[in-house]
Amino acid sequence: MARKIVAVDDSDIARELIVATLADFGYDTVETFSDSRAALEALSAQPETADLVLLDIMMPEMDGIELCARLRQLSAWRDVPIVMLTSRTDKAALSRAFMAGANDYLMKPFDRVEFQARLKAQLRLKAELDRRKNPAAPGAGVRGAEPRRKRVPGLLGDQNTLLDALTTVDQSERLSVFTLTINALSANAADFSEAEQEALIGAVSRSLAAAPMPAGDLLVRWEGECFCGAALGRSPGEVLEMVEALADRAEAALAAMPEALKGAEPSVRGALADSEGSLGPSEVLGNAFRALEAGEAPARGRIHLASRHGPSH
Repeated sequence: MARKIVAVDDSDIARELIVATLADFGYDTVETFSDSRAALEALSAQPETADLVLLDIMMPEMDGIELCARLRQLSAWRDVPIVMLTSRTDKAALSRAFMAGANDYLMKPFDRVEFQARLKAQLRLKAELDRRKNPAAPGAGVRGAEPRRKRVPGLLGDQNTLLDALTTVDQSERLSVFTLTINALSANAADFSEAEQEALIGAVSRSLAAAPMPAGDLLVRWEGECFCGAALGRSPGEVLEMVEALADRAEAALAAMPEALKGAEPSVRGALADSEGSLGPSEVLGNAFRALEAGEAPARGRIHLASRHGPSH
C-alpha cells in the first residue's frame, strides 16, 4: 500500500531535497507546504490523514512546534508519527517539540542512512497503530497483544504520554510540573459509580483540553480523578497563573453539573513543582505529587507550591 508523507518547510530547497530523497527511497506520495498555517488549514480539512509528517522547527509566524501541538489537538492526527527537522543551532527546541507531541527528529543537513532508518521506524509504528485500531487485522486480537487504552475525552494521552515526554527534557531547561485533582472524587470516590466518576472526569477533561496553552506544554489525565501537566522554560509565577486558570475552568465545568456532584463542592486542588535549575524531571514530578498529597490547600490559594525537597507548608 502506498504511503503518504506530509512535509512542511519554508525553504524551497529543503522541500525539493526532501521530495527527491523520499522518491529515492520509494515514497512518491508526498504533500508539501511552505507555510505552517496553510498546512494546518489544509490538513484539518482533509478526509484522510498521512502515514508520517515531517516538520521544520524554525518557520515564520507559526513554527513547527506550534504546528505539531495543533495537529495533536486534531483527533484524526493524534497517532500520526511526527518527525521534527532541526538545524544544530535550534537543537535546544527539541525538548519543547517532544512535549508538543513529536515522535523523533532529524538534524539538517540529512544523513541519508539515518533519514531512511528513522523513516522506516516511524512508518512501522504507524502500521502497528493502524493494525491495533482494526480488530479484523491479522494479529490485532491475538492473545498477549497490548490492549488499547481508553482515550480520555479531550486530552491527548495518559501518564505514559507525560513520562515519555519527560525523558526527552534537557536538564538545562527549567521544568515545571503541575497536578490537579477533583476534590469530590478524591475524598468521596466510593459515593460515585464508575459511570458517574467518568462523567465528572470527562467534563473536566473537555474543559481543560479547550484551555489555551503554549505549544510544548503538556496536560494529561494521570489516573483516576487526577490530571498532570508540564511546562518548559517559564517562571514558576507564570506557570502558577496558568494552573490557577486551569483550576477555574475545571471548577466551572463541575459547577455546571450540580446533580452529578450529589451535593459535593465543585472544587479542585493542585500542586506545582519546579526544577530550580538542577532537579531532574523525576524529582520534579515526585515533588509535585508529594505536594498534592500534603492535604488541604494553604490560605494563599488552591495550589500547593512544592519546595526543593518536597511540598511547602
